[in-house]
Amino acid sequence: MIYQVLVDRFSDGDSTNNDLGDGEYDPSDLGFYHGGDWAGLTAKLDYIADLGVTAIWISPVSDQQPLSRDGLEASYHGYFTRDFATPNEHFGDAAELQTLIDTAHGLGLKMILDVVPNHTADYLAGTSTTYTPSTYKPASPLDNSSYFHHAGDCLFNGTETQTQIENCDLGGLDDLDQSNATVSSYLIDTYKDWVDMGFDGIRVDAARSIPKPWLADFEDAMGVPTFGEVFVGDADYVSEYQDYEWGVLDFPYFFSVRSAFAADTDMNAVGDLFDQDVKYANPNRLETFLDNHDRARFLTWADDNYQRLRSALTFQLTSRGVPVIYYGTEQADDGNGNPYEVPIANKDNRKDMTSWDQNAPIYRHIQRLTTIKAAYPALQTGTQREMWSDTNVYGFSRRVDTTGAETITLSSNSWTTQTRTIPLRAESSITVGTVLTNLMNTSDTVTVTSGGATGKQIVVSLGEHETKVYAPGTPVSSYSPDARNTTKIRVHYNAGLGHTVAIRGDAYPFTWTDGRGARNVAPDVWEFEVERIPDGQSFQFKALIDDLTWSTGSNFTGTGGDVIDVYPTF
Repeated sequence: MIYQVLVDRFSDGDSTNNDLGDGEYDPSDLGFYHGGDWAGLTAKLDYIADLGVTAIWISPVSDQQPLSRDGLEASYHGYFTRDFATPNEHFGDAAELQTLIDTAHGLGLKMILDVVPNHTADYLAGTSTTYTPSTYKPASPLDNSSYFHHAGDCLFNGTETQTQIENCDLGGLDDLDQSNATVSSYLIDTYKDWVDMGFDGIRVDAARSIPKPWLADFEDAMGVPTFGEVFVGDADYVSEYQDYEWGVLDFPYFFSVRSAFAADTDMNAVGDLFDQDVKYANPNRLETFLDNHDRARFLTWADDNYQRLRSALTFQLTSRGVPVIYYGTEQADDGNGNPYEVPIANKDNRKDMTSWDQNAPIYRHIQRLTTIKAAYPALQTGTQREMWSDTNVYGFSRRVDTTGAETITLSSNSWTTQTRTIPLRAESSITVGTVLTNLMNTSDTVTVTSGGATGKQIVVSLGEHETKVYAPGTPVSSYSPDARNTTKIRVHYNAGLGHTVAIRGDAYPFTWTDGRGARNVAPDVWEFEVERIPDGQSFQFKALIDDLTWSTGSNFTGTGGDVIDVYPTF
């Protein structure tokens, strides 16, 4: 279970390395350095360990060109490499990195290094083979333009061949030629030095842009598992990379699961996703995620609905693969409500970490999930098999076939209770009469009865955007989910055929500039539900038709935690 950290945005442990005088530090601008470093991360390791994850994936560690060629973005993310062999001064020195690694290991956390062997910073303009000025170039020995491809920027328009993808510049960043013996040896030797500090695994940036055989050679040389970033939603394409690396980031999973759980689209698509698992060398080694540094935050897509996020996280941490939690998800980071992500996300998904509250509702929810994942082998390595699929409900079992250990995960993306009679798999050794307990609410049980296609079945009711995880036997520990602090606004108005009702206000997720679309639950009733507004907090809001026509009169006043019925006029 991996926790992904953007080091610059997590915690500032040493303010002396914040501003190095190159115009790269501006904590008011999400495109520049904000001050997070290895010392700050080290100080917060207990928080990460207590979440229950087992590994930390940190930003690239190498020295960076301070600014992009146009000066509009700093290298806070770690992908503008200048000197692969030297630490990024903004994050600290080698001793501080070693302290981070050693402290993490002492807490039982593995460390994952983010490597960037595809490119350096953008020193060569366009297809130029000349450094201008001559001093604006990467550190030796990569300061030879013949070590790079000069094919111009990648288009990613669907027309490029694989060779073109591997030779073009990613966002203008100078594309290294791994077929050059000097380049290959330098990258391998340098990254092996970093790994030898104690890194336990590697994430390979832009793996799609690197020849597959080189990825295999690189992993062999590193001596630790690697997983690559293949930013494509097509399982046919992505699956090939697992023939060359231990794992691969599961973008097909991300696109399918985010849509089904955040936007309530057809759950059958999730079944279609898993039908393609046969294409992978080992689907349990795929790295699954709901949030990352290149996509808008899940809660932005989910209209800031915490219950959708809880359900998706439960699904993610119990389905096949190695789950990755992006920093801030556990604190319900909202990405400022910015959904833009073409070609990659707006920087609102890279906000500073401002809360390390271990009583936060999503933090506590993930804690329960990591607890059950650690306790049930089926949730770690079990073979996943579909049990149910329809528009609103999807279910699967995970079973360790050598022992019979099994869990059952069932999810609904509906606003209303969904009840299904679901046959157990023929492979299941769970018998009629067995009581199954929902590990996410141990007061909830079902009993296996006779009947159905396999002779044994369960009847399960799933509440609003709920995922349940059933297992036989005494649960690892008792658990009741936290009470939800739900604020519900009910707008009573018949907007007419083809029209909608939106809500604006002064407490996030409401703003006065853009409306939140309410859900039509009756001809004259529209609802919006939110948990972010603190219990008892007063706020102002108004309803609009089609988010254009304001209701008349004064603002309505609401209170966090209440059901608020309003009867606007237009």
